[in-house]
Amino acid sequence: MIANYPLSPFNPQTTFVDAQLDVRQRLRDLRQWQASWKSEDAALIERVNQLDPRSKIDRQKSAQIASFRRRLRMKLVQSPLEISPAAVKQAGFTALRQRLVQQFAALSKEERLLWLNNFLFILTPDLRELNHKITNVRAYRSLGQKRNFLLGGQSGMGKSTYLDWYTSNCLPVVEATRNHVPVIKIDAPVNNRSAKPLFQRAILECGQSYLAQDQDEDLLTLLVLCFQKCAVEMIVIDEIEHITQPELRRRVLEISNLVGGMGITTVCAACHPLKWTEGDPEVAGRWNDHFQLQQYTGERLRQLLAYIELLLPFTKESYLAFHEIRTGSKSPATCEGPAQVIERYTGGILRDIMILIVDASARAIRQGLPNLTTPLLEKTWQSIQTHRVVDFLPVGRADNYGNA
Repeated sequence: MIANYPLSPFNPQTTFVDAQLDVRQRLRDLRQWQASWKSEDAALIERVNQLDPRSKIDRQKSAQIASFRRRLRMKLVQSPLEISPAAVKQAGFTALRQRLVQQFAALSKEERLLWLNNFLFILTPDLRELNHKITNVRAYRSLGQKRNFLLGGQSGMGKSTYLDWYTSNCLPVVEATRNHVPVIKIDAPVNNRSAKPLFQRAILECGQSYLAQDQDEDLLTLLVLCFQKCAVEMIVIDEIEHITQPELRRRVLEISNLVGGMGITTVCAACHPLKWTEGDPEVAGRWNDHFQLQQYTGERLRQLLAYIELLLPFTKESYLAFHEIRTGSKSPATCEGPAQVIERYTGGILRDIMILIVDASARAIRQGLPNLTTPLLEKTWQSIQTHRVVDFLPVGRADNYGNA
């Protein structure tokens, strides 16, 4: 079976932050990706408008399109910037920053706002390590084996964003006799009364539909057929902690057992995925590999902020990685630095860190400021809390930057 479905290539493009980074070329790419995304998204909206809300099949198609549109957003940064400590060390941090500052100085306000789209998704060292792990796990399939693993991390640490980026590089391909769907990604349903929602969501991801009268076993056999016909290689179940009933947890195990002969890997993600396996030795034994995305605090946060500072489109340093800043050249007194403020406000959650920095940067650009300051970060955070910003992607889109 596996020989008939060879491992599809997955070579996502990234752009290293190094001495060869061309800001003008990067801006041209960002414009092209934005235009392409708008065009594709508009076409999908047009398809939705043609659907009949009274038709059950059309409602299923709407769910398929909604899932596709969510992942399509990641094409706004089709080739994300990759922060490589080795590349930064080789170029020299100060020299690399100065080279970028020279390029940033020539940018218009509109171009600097567009540059912030880079922060929609950056492949940090932690996410690169996760990507390397998934690549290795997929490689087992080519040897006729499969590996399941758990992905953990506090909400906002980039699990879902990374998985959406990953699946956006493995989008379904319509072929003459089938849809080739290398990666299936679904959110675990909150409803624990039946396994139907779980099966139905996976079937929709294959581009197939189901009947309202289909029972659990009907849906399960249809799901196995869809996985074979679509040459599925990996199943990702996000928010796996929503599945709390032992019977439904067993259904996930059952899916893994039934598709085991196809070498399909099942990745289960949640804030605390190990809790999901507790109380069931067989489930714990099947998902015995675990990757955890850690919060950014202390030295880890300062290192991340130093890398982010490289990419800020300002001509003056913001000293993001500084824990304390001296209040004057003649005074030994110090005040809180950006790193201390950012850690206190965000708790080291990557999503909140990026939202704060992007929003503050947009404000600074609109006001003509040369850098970020601690008071600006504090004012921006107060505004973020007032407006309850929880989704980073809309914040980062350049066309959202008005006069707020």
